[in-house]
Amino acid sequence: MEQILINISSFPVSVYTIGLGIVIGYWLIAMIGLVDLDMLSPEVDLELDADVGQLGNIAGVLTTLGLSGVPITIVVTLLIFIGWCICYFLSKLIPSFPEVFSLVEIALDLGVIIVSMMVSIVVTSVLIRPLKPIFKKINDEPMSRAVIGRTCRVRSSRVDEKFGEVECIFQGASLILKVRSYNKEIFKTGDKVVLVEHQLKDDSFLVISEDQFNKELEK
Repeated sequence: MEQILINISSFPVSVYTIGLGIVIGYWLIAMIGLVDLDMLSPEVDLELDADVGQLGNIAGVLTTLGLSGVPITIVVTLLIFIGWCICYFLSKLIPSFPEVFSLVEIALDLGVIIVSMMVSIVVTSVLIRPLKPIFKKINDEPMSRAVIGRTCRVRSSRVDEKFGEVECIFQGASLILKVRSYNKEIFKTGDKVVLVEHQLKDDSFLVISEDQFNKELEK
């Protein structure tokens, strides 16, 4: 037991051990209700205030790696746990080098971390495939309703009561949506707005400023 504790707290396994500790802590807190379990939705924003382009890049990477369609919390948990297991066993194969060759040992340790993560990505993408239809069914709803409450970026020259377009990231794709100002406000290119209502008559969305939306949430 003592040797196992030494192994998991030694480099390179310690890198994954720290991550595993954070993940376990998150799930323990979630179990007692101190964390919002809306994070279990695959459509959760990775970061509300992040740049739209950055969100698109992150979502694109996850999709490319086959890690989309399942809540990010589950994906991260599997990546870290599988990476930890692989790193633990691979590290046992690295022999001890004399101090003069310490750089060689460090290089091998770093290689183990990288290889562990690469293999973990492949294994995780395989494991989550059966889960994707389940979460798709749970979260299956019209796109017009699913995007309500999302933060978007104005791409047209302006947004007012009669005209406007925004760019919104939805399921890893960049959507161009027709919008209208909710309270006679006028927004300019680059402003952040939040979709608050879908209008069937012209298939557009009413928007308010992100600041106003956050103030309404605080009430």
